[in-house]
Amino acid sequence: MTKAWDFIIVGAGSAGCVMAERLSADGRAQVLVLEAGGENDSFWVTLPKGVAKLVKKPEHMWAYHVAQPRDPGANDPGAGEVWIRGKGLGGSSSINGMIWSRGEPADYDAWERDAGATGWNGASMTAAFLELEDHAAGPSPMRGSGGLVHVDPACYTYPLAERMIEAGEATGLRRVDDLNATAGPRVGYYSHNIRKGKRDSSARTYLAAARKRPNVTVLTNALAQRIVFDGTRAVGLDAVVNGQAQHFACGGEIVVSAGAMESPLLLQRSGIGDAARLAAAGIPLVAHSPDVGERMIEHLSLSMPFRLDRGKGTNRSFFGIGAALAMLRYLVRGDGVLATGPFEVGAFCNVAHPDGRTDAQFYLGGYTFKVGDDKDPVPLDKIDPLPGITIYGQLLRLTSESSVHATGPAPSDAPSILHNFLSTEHDRRSAIALVRAMRKYVRSGPLARMVGAELVKGDAVQSDEDVLAMFRRLASCGLHAIRSCRMGDDANAVVDARLRVNGVRGVRVADCSVMPGHVTGNTNAPAMAVGLRGAALMLEDRATVLV
Repeated sequence: MTKAWDFIIVGAGSAGCVMAERLSADGRAQVLVLEAGGENDSFWVTLPKGVAKLVKKPEHMWAYHVAQPRDPGANDPGAGEVWIRGKGLGGSSSINGMIWSRGEPADYDAWERDAGATGWNGASMTAAFLELEDHAAGPSPMRGSGGLVHVDPACYTYPLAERMIEAGEATGLRRVDDLNATAGPRVGYYSHNIRKGKRDSSARTYLAAARKRPNVTVLTNALAQRIVFDGTRAVGLDAVVNGQAQHFACGGEIVVSAGAMESPLLLQRSGIGDAARLAAAGIPLVAHSPDVGERMIEHLSLSMPFRLDRGKGTNRSFFGIGAALAMLRYLVRGDGVLATGPFEVGAFCNVAHPDGRTDAQFYLGGYTFKVGDDKDPVPLDKIDPLPGITIYGQLLRLTSESSVHATGPAPSDAPSILHNFLSTEHDRRSAIALVRAMRKYVRSGPLARMVGAELVKGDAVQSDEDVLAMFRRLASCGLHAIRSCRMGDDANAVVDARLRVNGVRGVRVADCSVMPGHVTGNTNAPAMAVGLRGAALMLEDRATVLV
C-alpha cells in the first residue's frame, strides 16, 4: 500500500526548511521534503567567503537564461543575462551573502493595505523575525533571542570599513548599530546569519532540527515533475528521484517552496496557469490562473569598483601568502576576513522615489571585482589583486515587471523568462540617480582622500544619456525576484492570504514568489518569515479540520 503523506514540501530552500521544522514539530504529521539538489555539505558552503568558490558551479547553482526585450514596448526577446539561484539543501540561503536584512515594516503594511494580503503586515512579520532570530546582541523589542538562526551584527571590522561608514554619514545618512532596528536613510554594519564563523543557512538550522524527528523524510536529488490532481483536488506528486520516476501520494497538502523561478513553473506544469499559454505548451488545464508566472519584480544592481590610493583594503587576503594566512586564521580561530560575507558595510537611502521612502541599498567591501560587460550579478570569482573598494548599489522599488513561463510539460523544457528592466521612465530616472549617489558616496568624508580612479567607465561618463547607457550595459539582477505567484484578494491573485492556491484544493505556495510587493532589502530573512507564518496558518487550518 502506498504511503500517503500529510505534507509534501517541494524545495528545501529558505522557506521550505522552516516549513519542514514547524509542520513536523508536534510529531503527528508525516512530512516529506523533496529537494532537487544535493546535501550541500561542502566546506565551501559553510565557509562564509566560500561563496566565491560556489558561483557558477552547477552542483550548487541553478542557472536561468533570461531574455530582455530589444524594444521595452514590444515582446521581442533580445540579449539577456543569467540569473542564478541556490541548488541543494538550504536553497539560496546556502550560497548567498548571508546578509540578514528584514525589510522595513512599511513594506509589509503595504502588502496588507494595497495587495489584500490580510494578516501580512509590519507587526506580524516583525513577530516572525523575532521568533526566527537568536541575536548575538541579546533580546530587545527589535531583536529576537532563542530562535534557530544566529544573527551577528558585525562579524568582521577593520579601519577601512569604519571609513566607509563615515563616508555615509558625510552624505547625511544616520549611523545605526542595527540596520534592522529602524527604517529610513541609515548606514552601519550589516548583520549576518553566521554562527561561530560558519554560514547559518536554513538547512543548518531549521532543516537540521526537523531531520532529527522520525516523522520527517528528506529526499535529495528529487526533481518534482508535476502535482497530480483528482479533479481540482491535489492527491499526490510525480518526481524523479536519483533518476527514477516515483509517485508520492498526499492525503493532506502539498507546499510548493521551490522559489520565484521554479514555483510558478511547477504550478504551470501541473495545469495551473493561463489557459491559452498552457494549451500552447501542451499542458492539460486544471485551473485557469492567468497571473501564474506574471508580474514578477526584481531588484536591479550595479557594481562600481574604485582604486584605493591610500589605506588598506582586503584584496591581498585573497591571493598568495595573504590567502594562506587568512585561511590559517580561519581554521585556527574561526574568524577574520573569511568568516564574514562579501560585504561588511550597508546603507539605505532614497535616490529617486517620489514618496521619499527608501529606494536604494548600498553594499560596501574593501576589495574590487573585475567588472566586465557580461552582466554577471555576482562576480565574486573575479576579485582584483590590487587595492580598492567596491560599492554595489541596488534599486529596490522598480516598477518594471518580468515573467516566467513553462514551454512544455517536463522540467527539461527550457522555460521562457523575460525581464523588462528599465522599461518605465521611473526606473530609468532611478538608475541615473543611483549611479550619481554611488559616486557621491565614495567621494565623501574620509574616502574622498583615499579613493582614486573609478574602474568601470570612469569620470568621462557624466551625461544622463551616457550614465543610463552604462547602466544598461553593466547592471544585472539583484537576485531578489518575487511576486511570480502573487498573494492577494483579487480575482487574478495566484494564492490567497493563507497561501492557498486559488482554483484548486490541497496546494499552497510559500516562498518569495508569493510576496506581493517590494522588500526594502535582501529577501532571505523575509522568505524564512513567510515559511514560518505559512506553517502557522497551515497548522491552524489543520487543527480546525481535525476538530
